[in-house]
Amino acid sequence: MTRLRSALVRAAAGALLAVPAAMGTASAAPVAAEAVQAPEPGCAKLGAYGRGWADIHNACGHTISASVEVNGWDPSCIQIGPYGIGRIGLDADDEPYYAYEC
Repeated sequence: MTRLRSALVRAAAGALLAVPAAMGTASAAPVAAEAVQAPEPGCAKLGAYGRGWADIHNACGHTISASVEVNGWDPSCIQIGPYGIGRIGLDADDEPYYAYEC
């Protein structure tokens, strides 16, 4: 009876130790995959731009106020309707980095 009990205890201990290791491995993969595919936050997206202008796309279904980030100053905010595009004026030598909601 002692050998049988010892064998059962070893088998149970081995099973208990193997389960958390497998659970940890399985749960780590989906988290890494989600981080890579995360969308850019916010509704304002920088579109095309050139000397003195930039387009801002509204990716949401409601009206937003938005602007763009440029060197040292930000132009005034403009309103853009749902899923619309607004053009904002810039100085000729400004290059926008990104769009944001005001």
